[in-house]
Amino acid sequence: MTALASYSTGTVSVPAGGTIVSGSATIWSGTNVRSGDVLQIGNFQTIIADVTDPTHLVIPPWGGGAQADAAYVVWKMSPQRIAGAQAMADVSTLVAALNTTGFFWFIDAALAVPDPSLGSDGQFALQPSTGKMWVHAAGAWTYLGIYRGLGIPAPYDNAKAYNLMDVATIGGSSYVWINAASSSGHAPPDPTYWVLLASKGDTGPAGPLPWLQTAAWATGQNYVAGPPASVVVHPINKNVYQCLVAHVSGTFATDVAAGKWRLIGQSAAEGTSASSITIGAGSIGFTTQTDLSYQNGVRLRASSNANIGNWQEGVCTYDPSTGALLMFRDKFAGAGTFNDWNFNRVGQPGAGDLSSTANLSDLTNKPAAIVNLGIPGLMLGHLSGLKITSPGAVSTFSVSAGVACDRNAGDMIVLSAALTKSSSAWAAGNNNGCLDTGALANGFYHVFVIKNPTTSTVDVLMSKSATVPTMPAGYTLFRRVGVVWFNSGVNFSALLQRGREFIWPGSALDISATIGTTLQTFALASCPTGVRVQALVNVIAWNATQNTVWWTHETGLTDNAPSYSVGGNGLEASTATSGNANDLRIWTDTSAQIAARSSNANTSYRCFTRGWFDPLEG
Repeated sequence: MTALASYSTGTVSVPAGGTIVSGSATIWSGTNVRSGDVLQIGNFQTIIADVTDPTHLVIPPWGGGAQADAAYVVWKMSPQRIAGAQAMADVSTLVAALNTTGFFWFIDAALAVPDPSLGSDGQFALQPSTGKMWVHAAGAWTYLGIYRGLGIPAPYDNAKAYNLMDVATIGGSSYVWINAASSSGHAPPDPTYWVLLASKGDTGPAGPLPWLQTAAWATGQNYVAGPPASVVVHPINKNVYQCLVAHVSGTFATDVAAGKWRLIGQSAAEGTSASSITIGAGSIGFTTQTDLSYQNGVRLRASSNANIGNWQEGVCTYDPSTGALLMFRDKFAGAGTFNDWNFNRVGQPGAGDLSSTANLSDLTNKPAAIVNLGIPGLMLGHLSGLKITSPGAVSTFSVSAGVACDRNAGDMIVLSAALTKSSSAWAAGNNNGCLDTGALANGFYHVFVIKNPTTSTVDVLMSKSATVPTMPAGYTLFRRVGVVWFNSGVNFSALLQRGREFIWPGSALDISATIGTTLQTFALASCPTGVRVQALVNVIAWNATQNTVWWTHETGLTDNAPSYSVGGNGLEASTATSGNANDLRIWTDTSAQIAARSSNANTSYRCFTRGWFDPLEG
């Protein structure tokens, strides 16, 4: 069986007893809902009297109670839907339209001519793809020609294939393609392919001049608003102005303020000022020309016209309507009060702010500049001055003024004045202690100049370590400058420094031993440990065996047996026990040791230390 057709899109609302049904999301039309169909909401039905529009129906007074956004069904039962009534009327209308003279048959693009079995006399056939048209007459199709509208105008393209009625523009005129064949490469106005559609118009007559020829502004002149209007160039700011009000010129600034001129061209010319200003720092006001191109934030230099060595500069604010210029001066040169200022734009000084004529003398932080220029790296190992004075029998020693490169080439350490230090725990300043850490003990202490790079403070420190002293807080740079000897828990022993040589007031017997044919090492108690120094020693030796030869040398040398063939630095060449003495310079190791060896056993050996040479390399 076939179900009864219905429609139920959307929802409906209707008041109790109402005759208008309102739809929500409904699309009622004369097809899906018609007069005579049945509207059902819930269990209540009624006849639809009329379809007003897609969202409104007319019904008899509704007896099913008020409904709001309710579901519904329209049962398609209208008598108008029965064949033989409306349907037959629609068919008759359609047939009548088909038989009307002027009816068009549309021809497929693949066909050359219309199907001869179609059409009646008086009807037409059209092929939209080509614009070809035929008319049906005397029982057959007759070709009428091509009928197409004009194409959209576009500039002529030599590579494009043009079709009938295409439009191209060239040289200001437009042309229509008239050749039945599509083709390219035929530029207008070739009459085989193109016909003129619209020609370029003639040039019209010249209009009136808006302005007179530009001239320099001058006082006492008649200026007019035109047209043509007077146009002038300001003699100082070089701006271009148009006259707005006819007048005889007086003072330009006054005329501008009165609205007689309009600025039409902005120049980049610089200003001048006759304000009497004293060179210096800080903000100062100038009176200059109006309508200059300066904007707030421009940096200017004001130079005296008579002597350009007198100048001041800074960031400025500027009022173009009054010519008031305020300069926040941060640089200047020369001195005096002047009233012949020329303004010029300048760049912002760099962070270094150097002047080539000053040859770096204008550096405000020269120590920092020395580091930044990499000078400590070039001066690695440099030490000048910084001599130690230890007179003996006192609990202090002094270091003279001088300069040294930090041992790691981080900076230069400059002691600007001599500093005296005592044996107590380190404290900054003259006549204060210098011990880095621990309790005092007899022996050598290495002396350092130290620097705090943050405060640039330089001081003196002593330490048992020759390479890693315990540094005070903030001090990170140091350089060893020598040693002192602390004696008897009270005083520093006397030491004489000459350059980089340290001399005892007398000689010290450091070695008294019997040596033989086997190499032996001995420590020189009178030379510092922790560094390699060149010991200044006097060696005396003798042997009962005549022609005995002996060596004294540093421990790092390759040793061989001393003899008259390979050499030695001492020998027994006369009677027994007479021996000989030699002054030698022997490099120690970091334990202050040297080596000795004889060509024969039982050689009596004495070594006296007189001092040492310290290279002070770090």
